[in-house]
Amino acid sequence: MLWTITCRRLKRDRRGISNIIVIVLSLVIILAIVSNIVLWNYEMNQMDWEKMKENVIISNVESVSYGSQFTFENDGGLTVHLVSLWIINSTDHQHYDISVFVNSAETKNYLRDDISLPTGGYTVKVVTERGNTAVYSGS
Repeated sequence: MLWTITCRRLKRDRRGISNIIVIVLSLVIILAIVSNIVLWNYEMNQMDWEKMKENVIISNVESVSYGSQFTFENDGGLTVHLVSLWIINSTDHQHYDISVFVNSAETKNYLRDDISLPTGGYTVKVVTERGNTAVYSGS
């Protein structure tokens, strides 16, 4: 009985229904915006946390008869993906794309036969997928 009376009132008063529809749609839109902001913030915090947990070290660089050998150590708690290698001296900057994975607490030797180390002082930099760098100075 009460339901029937309520339905009749709503059929007669159209302005009340349109206000309710506007409020519900507004709440849905606000909820979608807020949830997207919260999810984006969580993802950024996760990436920052992973970046802080990365710690890669270039422990040795040596020229061998068939190229150059690089030794990478991962002291962090996450697997590191090395994506870029730079060899820099006073006159030349050499960039090489690499793809080396170093697990946590692991030391990995990486051999490249197409890289020759310059004579004199040089710097070797390696960049991870998350944007961290490691630097080695040699001569």
